[in-house]
Amino acid sequence: MKKTLFILSFVISVSLNAQWKGKTSNDDQKTMMIQRHMDLYPKNDQSQLKNIFEKTAKINVNGTNVSSEELADFERMHHKIFEGIQFQVGANITSKYENGQIWTHVWAWWSGEGKKSKKTATIPVHLAFKWSGMKSNEAYFFFDPTFINNEIALNN
Repeated sequence: MKKTLFILSFVISVSLNAQWKGKTSNDDQKTMMIQRHMDLYPKNDQSQLKNIFEKTAKINVNGTNVSSEELADFERMHHKIFEGIQFQVGANITSKYENGQIWTHVWAWWSGEGKKSKKTATIPVHLAFKWSGMKSNEAYFFFDPTFINNEIALNN
């Protein structure tokens, strides 16, 4: 029985993973669009967001749904309460999967110094953008918000 369950689990796992095979690039137009925003963000420039997102895109930041305008406001707020913001990209890749989905993933480190606390931190970040044509219709941003939330609290 255990052997049968193991084989069944293995077959299901392989079949589920097969749909996520695909081709990956780090120099295609979608990757470059995201990289452009990553380069502009430390300069407090959110102009690239309108080129990235559909107007009705579903954007989720650590479990909270936001609009692209709210995301831009969130990024501008960072620059009001932090200085020396850097966004060091470790990897930025776009993958076209066999199931037809296209995703750009960014793994990076955000760093900055709180203007009030004078504390600095470096936070690992993962961003994922799902594409529909040349616009993202869905995105997920994952990072530990503790440092940012603490600085926000000092500014309220």
